[in-house]
Amino acid sequence: MRNVWFVLSLAAVLALTLAGGVLEGRIRYRWGASETMLAAAKKLAGVPREFGGPQKDRWQLLSSDAMDKDSLEMLECSGYIERTYQKKGTNDKVSMFVIVGPTGPVAVHTPEICFPSQNYPSVDTRQQVAIPDSQGRDDQFWALSFKSKNVQEDQIRVYYAWSTGDRWSAANDARFAFVGSPYLYKIQLSSKLPAGVDLTTDDTCREFLKDFVPVVRRYLIEASTR
Repeated sequence: MRNVWFVLSLAAVLALTLAGGVLEGRIRYRWGASETMLAAAKKLAGVPREFGGPQKDRWQLLSSDAMDKDSLEMLECSGYIERTYQKKGTNDKVSMFVIVGPTGPVAVHTPEICFPSQNYPSVDTRQQVAIPDSQGRDDQFWALSFKSKNVQEDQIRVYYAWSTGDRWSAANDARFAFVGSPYLYKIQLSSKLPAGVDLTTDDTCREFLKDFVPVVRRYLIEASTR
């Protein structure tokens, strides 16, 4: 009888181990990106080079950059855009990226980890900021600020959020909130401001998002969990 229970227990442990490995493999896309994720990556690349309101107030592409190899490997993303936009007739600039990839890696890497490692310690804690659309519905973003350790003490205002192709969400724990999604989008944007600027009134990222959110939504594919 003891041998029978031992065999059954061992079989149960092996089954759980294999199931966990398969689940982790699916979450991390160990066997390659799915067709739906590749389609999402392809569509994301179509985000326009210029958008916004009247011609004189539009945001236009200043540069389009390639993500470095280390970041690509860390995030395991299938597609991305990394760009800098400038508002016409002003010095307002926003550097941003939108990526799409497996939920695990995309969910866990946040600015709170990246910026301090580049000598930009945070000067506040993240706060949720709502960006309303024309129907009065909100997209939610995390916003926080960093200050450089250089002589100029430049400030950087950063916003970020995740999405499964619908609304942007400032989830407390994105990996848990989006578990089961076949892929996940992340947006992160930043603007550099001189020392002493009041970030509550001069928030270039927030103004950018008001124009960008309804535009980028047309280039997202809503992930189905079925």
